[in-house]
Amino acid sequence: MTVSTRQQLCLMTLLISSVLLSGCSDPPHFEGQYIGTLGNQCMPGSGLPAALDMHLDIRVDDPEKRNPSYVARLRTSAFGEFPVSAPGKLDGDQLVFEFDKDEVRGWTGYQPQLLVVMTLESHTGKEGHLWLSEYTLTALDTRTESANIETVTLEDLAERTPANILGKHGLCLAPAS
Repeated sequence: MTVSTRQQLCLMTLLISSVLLSGCSDPPHFEGQYIGTLGNQCMPGSGLPAALDMHLDIRVDDPEKRNPSYVARLRTSAFGEFPVSAPGKLDGDQLVFEFDKDEVRGWTGYQPQLLVVMTLESHTGKEGHLWLSEYTLTALDTRTESANIETVTLEDLAERTPANILGKHGLCLAPAS
């Protein structure tokens, strides 16, 4: 075996090994309780818009699976508690949740149906933290023909708040203590 053939064989073995090992990596870890924090450094404090002043509780649906599914419960200062979401959908390194809160009609008033869609990513700079990278809140009024009352996105909330409330990747979610 010539030196050139030996080098090619070593390179091929190295390439195959790295491809096989890349398939063994663990999926991102999202389980835990999180609260909304301020800026890139994830500092606790006040100043978050009420819709983002949140507590998010994420649990593994079936821990025995190799690729577990997640369920979550969301509470915000603005809208109270949402029922447990449908299972989160893993999309690469992102986890997407959809929350739905039914409209409430009562003698004290009317609260429209609320839909929240959020995308979470691991915060690579801070272990145990997440980025809320996408967020859409839609209020629906089923009493009217035009059901969509208002849609608010993370970008809308960033424009309405002072600088440094959100980080460069969105809202930082820190582990709740």
